[in-house]
Amino acid sequence: MSFSLSSFYDANRRIIIWLILISLLWILNDFFGLIFITFVLAFIATPLVRMGQNRLKLPYRVSLTLVYIFFLVVLGSFFRYVTPSVIGEANRFLNNFSEIQLKLIELERDVGSKYPGIERSLHGYMRSILDENAIRVIDIELNIFKQSIYLSNDVDPEHAFETDLTEATHQKLKKYYDKEAELLMNSLVTKQMGKVSEQLPKLINHLYHGTGTILLALLFSFLILFDNIRLGSLMKSLHDSRLRDFYQETAQPVIRFAYVVGRAIQAQAMIACVNTFLTLIGLMILGIPSIALLSLIVFVCSFIPVLGVFISTTPMVLVALNTGGLALAIAVIIMITVIHIIEAYGLNPLIYGKHLKLNPVLVLIILLVAYHTFGLWGMVLGVPVAYYFIHDVFGVPLWDERRLEPVESSGTQGLQNKGPE
Repeated sequence: MSFSLSSFYDANRRIIIWLILISLLWILNDFFGLIFITFVLAFIATPLVRMGQNRLKLPYRVSLTLVYIFFLVVLGSFFRYVTPSVIGEANRFLNNFSEIQLKLIELERDVGSKYPGIERSLHGYMRSILDENAIRVIDIELNIFKQSIYLSNDVDPEHAFETDLTEATHQKLKKYYDKEAELLMNSLVTKQMGKVSEQLPKLINHLYHGTGTILLALLFSFLILFDNIRLGSLMKSLHDSRLRDFYQETAQPVIRFAYVVGRAIQAQAMIACVNTFLTLIGLMILGIPSIALLSLIVFVCSFIPVLGVFISTTPMVLVALNTGGLALAIAVIIMITVIHIIEAYGLNPLIYGKHLKLNPVLVLIILLVAYHTFGLWGMVLGVPVAYYFIHDVFGVPLWDERRLEPVESSGTQGLQNKGPE
C-alpha cells in the first residue's frame, strides 16, 4: 500500500495543527513578553472603553483614545516621580554608607554583648559567606591585632568562653571579637556592594528593554482595538481560505484560553490591591515617610510575580535606612516577608481559586511547581494553563460545582431500598 500524504494528514490533522502552533510559539518565544503585555493591556482597556461608551456616551474610538492617553499619563507619572525618588534614596544611601556600616558593626556588638553564646556562631556564618582570599586577609590582620594587644597565643578565641580567664584577658578578647566583627562586616559589605555594582548595568539594561516593550505593547494593543472590527473580519475570513482547518481547530481553544488568562489577570489585580493595602498599613505603623509613593510602587510591582517583591522592597528598605537606620530597615524587611507569606500561601490560592474555580490547595501546588519548573513565566501563566488543561482539555468538573447531595441521596436511597436485615 503506497503512502498518501493527504491520508496521513487527514488521520493526524489535529496533532499536526497543534504541533505547528506550538512550533510557531516556540519560534516567537523572544517576543512572548511583548505578545503577553499587548494582550494584558487590550484586556484591561476593553472594559474601560465600554465604560466610556455607556456612561459618558462617547464614540468608541474617542473613548479608546482617552483610555490610552490615561495609560500614557500613568506610565509617564511613574517614571517622572517614582524613578527620581528611588535614585535619590539610593544616592542618600551611598552618601551615608560609612555611617550605615558603623551601625551594622554596633548592632553586631550589641547582639554579642547581650547573647555571648551566639557571637561565635554569627562570626562563623559571616566567614562562611566570604571566599578564602578574604578570610586569609582577615586572619592576617587579626593576628597582627592580637599581637598589638598582647593577647596570649595560648588563648583560643573560638573556645575562650568555655574556660575560666582573668578579667584582663576577657577585656582583650572583647577587643579581639570587636576587631573581628569589624573586619568581617567590612569585607562582607564590600563584597555585597561589589555584587550590586556588577548587577547594576544588567538591571538598567532590563529596565531599558522593559520600557521599550511596554511602549510597543501600548502601540500594538491600541492599533488592534482601534481597528478590531476589520481585524475580526479578517480572522473570520480564514474560515473560507486554505487555512480553514487551522482556523477551525485552533480558533475556539485560543479564544477560550485568552478568556482564562484574562480571569487570571483580574485575580492578580485583586491580589495587587490587597497587597498594596496591607503594605500601606505596615508603612503607617512603622512610620515610614512617602507612603503614597511607596504604595504606588508596590501596586505596580505586584503584577510582576516573584521579581516584583524584590523591586518594590528595594526603595522601602532604602527609605527606612535613610530615615530610621538599620533597625527600621530590618522591621520593613520583616513586614514585607510576612505580607509575602500571606500573599503566597493565602491570597493567591483563595483569590485565584475564586476567580478560576480551582481548589486553593491545587492552586498553591500549581504555583510552586510552575515557579520551580518555568520560573517567572510559570508564575504568570501556570494557573491559567493548568486550569485550561484540567477543565477544557480533560473535562474535569469545576471544584465548586461538585455537590455531595447526589452522592448522599443515592446512598440514602440505597439504604432505604436495602431495608432492615
